[in-house]
Amino acid sequence: MIQLLFESFHAATLTMGLDGALLLAGARERVLAWGIVFCLMAAAALLLWLLNVRRRIAVSMLVVSALIPLLVMPGLRRENIRVLPHRIVVDTGAWLLPARTAIDLTNLRQIRQQQTQFTFAGYIVEPNALWELEYADGSTRQILLNDFFTAHRMAIAQYLRDRGHVVL
Repeated sequence: MIQLLFESFHAATLTMGLDGALLLAGARERVLAWGIVFCLMAAAALLLWLLNVRRRIAVSMLVVSALIPLLVMPGLRRENIRVLPHRIVVDTGAWLLPARTAIDLTNLRQIRQQQTQFTFAGYIVEPNALWELEYADGSTRQILLNDFFTAHRMAIAQYLRDRGHVVL
């Protein structure tokens, strides 16, 4: 039940490009889910204000809820992951601070995923996953995956396995 509630916060569309790239982009359901959060927070803030209960909390909630359409929602529309056999490009960030991370996969020996799951109050909690990339020359690189990448890392791992990469 809880998983169904939070599933829309990570909804994505998966498409294959003409160049064979896998493109994961945020779906409209993500924006809609955050829109619902914005509306609920703004309504709760207004209700607290009108009932003259905890007006400081009401103002704080209103300010925080205003950050959702200003910062979070534009970032959701921009966030995407482009996976090629030799490179992964992750575009994240809001319109204020766009960020692009490129992960080079040439001469890659294997990708090992660190186990990050733990149980809290009977629910499985999985924070952002950690990938360790090991290259043929012996060098390693650790990458902390963002929440969108973590939610779809199995599809990305399968794509990479199909192209001959070792993903553990």
